[in-house]
Amino acid sequence: MSFFKEPLVQFVVLGLALYVFINILAPDNLVQNDTNTIQVNDDRLVEYLQFQRKSFEPAKALQMLNKMPAGERDRLIDNYVRDEALYREALSYGLDDNDEIIRRRLIQKMEYIAQGFYDNVPALEEADLRAHFDKNIDQYKIDPSITFTHVFFPAENDDQQVVLRQAEQELSQLNRKKVDFSEAGKYGKRFLYNLNYVERTPAFVSSHFGQAFSQNIFTLKDLAQWQGPIRSEYGYHLVNIKSTSPARTPDLEEVAAKVLADTQREQHRDLKSAAIDKIVERYQRVSQQEKHISAPGSE
Repeated sequence: MSFFKEPLVQFVVLGLALYVFINILAPDNLVQNDTNTIQVNDDRLVEYLQFQRKSFEPAKALQMLNKMPAGERDRLIDNYVRDEALYREALSYGLDDNDEIIRRRLIQKMEYIAQGFYDNVPALEEADLRAHFDKNIDQYKIDPSITFTHVFFPAENDDQQVVLRQAEQELSQLNRKKVDFSEAGKYGKRFLYNLNYVERTPAFVSSHFGQAFSQNIFTLKDLAQWQGPIRSEYGYHLVNIKSTSPARTPDLEEVAAKVLADTQREQHRDLKSAAIDKIVERYQRVSQQEKHISAPGSE
């Protein structure tokens, strides 16, 4: 028995036993710790597939995996192995240490996962839409609008007073001849933007003519004749207004599609916020006060 007391023999026997345990008796998770071994199975592929599709529904992902043609499954496996190899190589270089970009990316992923499965969110009822609509009524107000045409007199390089007098003289002619809305293109100069404006809001009119023009034209009430001249950022305009619509609050039915989308977005945001709050609650916040160390001899 003295043979087994030799240190060299003990080392060989221990090494043999360790080899047998790892390669024959060891559990799978111990073997998987080998950084050069990439285990490929359905569980890992299902998880990988969910992240690829950004849809975290394991049952659907497994069903999709089982129905995959052999070629498509092989490509999925190749992509998984490639990504896993690059990920492990990056970890081996310590590329994840103190990297703010990776930190933000991981936070974003957790925020995405925290949204949960929207399929499990209770269906919205009409009462939910009504409550959201009433609470946010100002968001759904319909702006005033105007339909008009115009005759343009550019005044960028010419004398302002001369151009203004020309516009005033033309105004008299247009009303005397009772020129129709559709005939505006026969008079004046070509404008940078449009000739006719149909059901346009103050913001849209302002974007083409300037704010002062937009404010002025929405104060005009007479729809029976040509009016002006009105100054814009480009010159003077004679306008013929066909119709106007005041600002108003719509019925829920008019904006139901938008209210539904907004209510769902708010519902999902609340779901995500609640999930993140639950995660944060599992952590204890400890504030560390800065210690001030006096310089030697300062006391």
